[in-house]
Amino acid sequence: MTPSTQASRAGRLAARLSARPWVIQGIKVVLLLSLITTGAWRVYLYAERTEIGDMRDSAKHRLDIYESAVTGAIARYDYLTGLLNLNPDVIALLQHPNDPVLIDKVNRYLAAVNADARTNTLYVMDLQGTTLAASNWNTPISFVGANFSFRPYFIDAMKNGRGTFYGLGTTSKQAGYFYAERIYAGGKPIGVATAKIDLDKVEQVWKQSTETVMVADANGVVFLTSFPGWKFKALHPLAPQAREEIAATRQYNAPGALELIGLRQIDRLSENASIVALPAHSRFAASASNPFRPEYLLVSRPVSGTDWHIMILSNITAARVAARNAAFDTALGLAFVSIAVLYVLQRRRIISQRLAMEETLQRLNDELERKVARRTEALSRLNNSLRSEITRHKQTEETLKATLEELVQAGKMAALGQMSAGVTHELNQPLAALRTLSDNALMFLERGRTGETQDNLRMISELIERMGKITAQLKRFARKSPPDMRAVSVDTAISNALFLIEPRLRKESVTLDYDRPSAPIHVLADANRLEQVLVNLFANALDAMAHSEHRQLSVIVRTDGERSTITVRDTGDGLSEAAQAHLFEPFFTTKAQGAGLGLGLAISAGILREFGGTLRGANWDGGAEFIVTLRTAAQNDALETE
Repeated sequence: MTPSTQASRAGRLAARLSARPWVIQGIKVVLLLSLITTGAWRVYLYAERTEIGDMRDSAKHRLDIYESAVTGAIARYDYLTGLLNLNPDVIALLQHPNDPVLIDKVNRYLAAVNADARTNTLYVMDLQGTTLAASNWNTPISFVGANFSFRPYFIDAMKNGRGTFYGLGTTSKQAGYFYAERIYAGGKPIGVATAKIDLDKVEQVWKQSTETVMVADANGVVFLTSFPGWKFKALHPLAPQAREEIAATRQYNAPGALELIGLRQIDRLSENASIVALPAHSRFAASASNPFRPEYLLVSRPVSGTDWHIMILSNITAARVAARNAAFDTALGLAFVSIAVLYVLQRRRIISQRLAMEETLQRLNDELERKVARRTEALSRLNNSLRSEITRHKQTEETLKATLEELVQAGKMAALGQMSAGVTHELNQPLAALRTLSDNALMFLERGRTGETQDNLRMISELIERMGKITAQLKRFARKSPPDMRAVSVDTAISNALFLIEPRLRKESVTLDYDRPSAPIHVLADANRLEQVLVNLFANALDAMAHSEHRQLSVIVRTDGERSTITVRDTGDGLSEAAQAHLFEPFFTTKAQGAGLGLGLAISAGILREFGGTLRGANWDGGAEFIVTLRTAAQNDALETE
């Protein structure tokens, strides 16, 4: 592409933009919104990061306090096991474990020390882990005689001289922290002294805080927490070996222990801080104040002298609300500044445009007066031409209406022509019977048999009445009349149409299946023309079944309140795809040459359109079906016409 071509395209683009000021305004608005959105988003990120950073720093300071409370509670009783090691009665009992006097003496000593120190339990075990004396010797949960050799604190004390352990008591079922220390005599180990202390007071203090504080062991099992629902629950899935060790030592032998809390890390902020979330509607949620899925700031650190980790879980909703407020304020500020700048620019443009418009206005006014004079003359000529065109259109419309009326009447005559043979047969039988009955009546009169004569005359009267009904129905059907829209009984219209084709039904051995609701249905239509449509559909159905072994004409009437349908089904060969595409086109027919003009369906569809209805054709399992849809008449209209 040459430079001249590029310059030409750039010039055309500039011309288009100058010709379409709304495009420029749109671009300005988009840029303005982008600026405000970008600025607000950056402020939100910065404010959120700052708020969470402040929360993290504050949490670290509070962790120091919480850790000191835990380590202080543990260290406060570190001397007790050493104290037991100095008592000569304890040494004597371990050397003579079956002496009842020593057992009673040491039991009472341990109970007194335990009461003064306010610990949970003090007890002494031999080298096999069997408890010889305990401070709770006179309680239902006495440790005396119990063997704790499987507990890690006993194993570590025997192996390393000292052992610690946190877990549920196997006898008391109360959680506690265990100190164990080996007892010597003559330079040889003779037993183990153990102190169990409660850390419940630490948890009680934590529960007064608005945040969740917890301590987890090396396996990630929470054993101290300000939220009771998390106690003895796991922060992450445990390895099979860890589960086996916990089960073997009965460390957390409680219902629901080791169940996953389900904390999921969203973002890692540093080595000891991250954003975590609980699953939606989790039963482990520490707070129900937020109905949505909350996210938390998790800050942790190791507990000195142990393999534990202490953690704080703080809801960051407040930080995000503050960040959103800062972003909203920023967006308002940017919007205000941008609107002020746009106002100044727009004001300057309006002033310059006004000056240019005043100069152009006079020139345009003069040109407008000249154009108005020319247009007025042209409009006068065009108005006269339109009047002539409207007159011609009205004449054409009247001609089309007259032609449609003639086509409707022609359709009636065509239907009557098709029914003529059957009607003639219907009239010939009564005429022949009339002749026979009249001759018999004369003979009976000559013989004076008046009773038989009266019977013959009564039968002649009934035959004449039947012939009158046939001819009256034909005359009514053939009558030419303008459309009269009113409430028409569907059952009456179908009965009248079936009456006209009844001879063909009998002659061609066609069974009739008439399925209609029990309640009468009325539709908005012209009764005579609706019957014409039905006669045409019935006749077409009979023609379609001319070569069928099973001949059944089905008429199904249904309504849904606003619309009513009349379905006419036959058991013929059905409609081909080509026939369905041209069904309602004038002069299209699937009948043999000379059997029809192909106007019946076209006229029927036109009649139904005048009624505000429709006509459609389709196939069903046994042949073809045509569905007439009409507006259902109101109940009061139907009552007026009945």
